[in-house]
Amino acid sequence: MRAGALLIAIALSSSATAKTSSKEEKATRKLMHDYARCVVKGQGDRASEAIIANSNNATISKQYASLIDDDCLTRTGGSVTMRFGGDLYRYALADALVSARLASTNDTSFSDRLPLAHLPAPDRAAFDEEIVTIKSKRKRGELEESFAKGTVVAWLSRYGECIVRHDPVKARLWLLTPPDGPEEISRINDLRPAFSACLGNGTMTFNRVTMRGTVAINYYRLAMATRLPQVGTQ
Repeated sequence: MRAGALLIAIALSSSATAKTSSKEEKATRKLMHDYARCVVKGQGDRASEAIIANSNNATISKQYASLIDDDCLTRTGGSVTMRFGGDLYRYALADALVSARLASTNDTSFSDRLPLAHLPAPDRAAFDEEIVTIKSKRKRGELEESFAKGTVVAWLSRYGECIVRHDPVKARLWLLTPPDGPEEISRINDLRPAFSACLGNGTMTFNRVTMRGTVAINYYRLAMATRLPQVGTQ
């Protein structure tokens, strides 16, 4: 195996909030889907460890470098330097793990699991303190962009946990459908009550790749979490 040619972008790509509709985008999504399944088939335990630990992209690149597998990219017909923007690689791994390990599970509730630990949101006070010291317009823009992206990632992670806890059955059924098919649209519609309940009075727009990804990570982590002992049992 030769790792390294497959790149993981740490920053959210602009496609994270764009509508996935073109043939090229669908082909890329299928490639990502197939690639992750190849990696999980050969390195399921390592992939599981990375997702359960909620490892970010930097940690995956350093501590789980074997998961960046060029051989799988070649087998699935990808280019030598395909780039997964934002959290897309973590999303794809979690999605593949659900299909490989949880397809036959029947969890109807995750109320017996403690709240998950999530990546922390950027500290607003620290941001405000730092940005007033920066004179460069370019560097100020970069810091603002980094803060905004970090805030979105942290919020989205918690939103995904809420969706999964609200309706784990329909969440799993969505993750077991192939991407971009008519059944996926039906599964998304089935989850709209959970989307709304967890969003409250706010509004937010993400494409189905981002939403499916955060649901996949949170579903897998909750399904694999230690069950709390039931009151009154030994």
